[in-house]
Amino acid sequence: GGLGRAARRLGLRTDPVIFFVSAGLMVAFLLLVLLLPRQINDVFSAGRDWIVTNLGWFFILGVTAWLVFLLWVAISRYGNLRLGGDDARPEYRNLSWFAMLFAGGIGTVLMFWGVAEPISHFAEPPRPGIEPFSVPASQEAMNFSLYHLSLHTWAIFTLPGLAFGFFIYRYDLPMRVSSVFYPFLRERIHGPIGRTIDIFAVLGTLFGLAVSLGLGTSQVAAGLGVLTPLTDDVG
Repeated sequence: GGLGRAARRLGLRTDPVIFFVSAGLMVAFLLLVLLLPRQINDVFSAGRDWIVTNLGWFFILGVTAWLVFLLWVAISRYGNLRLGGDDARPEYRNLSWFAMLFAGGIGTVLMFWGVAEPISHFAEPPRPGIEPFSVPASQEAMNFSLYHLSLHTWAIFTLPGLAFGFFIYRYDLPMRVSSVFYPFLRERIHGPIGRTIDIFAVLGTLFGLAVSLGLGTSQVAAGLGVLTPLTDDVG
C-alpha cells in the first residue's frame, strides 16, 4: 500500500503502519500542545494529581510484586532457562554486564538524585505531619529514596528486559513490545492488536524520553546558573 511505498522510499526497516501512525499521533499531540498549552497543562496536571492521590498505593504494591516475582524466578527452576537458544552463551562476563547495566540504568541518576532526592524530602517531607529537618523527616527521606533508587528500580528495568530477552531471542520474534504478549495473542501479535500495542509503546517511550531530556536539561541549566550567575552589576 501507500504506507509501504513511503517506507521503502525512506529506507525504513520497520512496520510502516506502526511508524507512520505513531509519528502522526505524536505530531498531532505536539500541535495541540502548541495551540492549547494552558489547557493541555491543566489536563495533565489534573491527571497526575489524581494518579498520585488515588493510585500511589497501586504503584508501590505493583512494583513490590514485580520484585518478589523476579526473586522467585531467580531461585526457582526457571532461573536456569537461557534467554537465547539452548547452546547460546553470554557475550560478556557477569561483572561486565553489571557495569554496563548499572551505568546505563541508574548510574547517571544516582549522580544527581542520589543526593538531591533525600535532601529534598528532608527539607520538604512528602507526607503530612512530619516536621522538616527533623529526625523523622530524615528517616522518611531515606525510605523514599531507597524505594526509588534501589531494588524496586531494578525490578522495573528487569522484568520487561527479561520478557524481551526471552521472547525475542528464544522464540525469534520481532523486537517489539507486542512480542511479550505472544503467549496470550500468538500470531495475532502481527495483526491489528499487536500493532496497537506497539503504537502505544512507541508513544510511551517518546513521552518518557521527553521527560528525561527535559529533566536533564533543567539540571544542566540549574548547574550552569550556579556556576555562571547573571548579575546586573557590571564593572
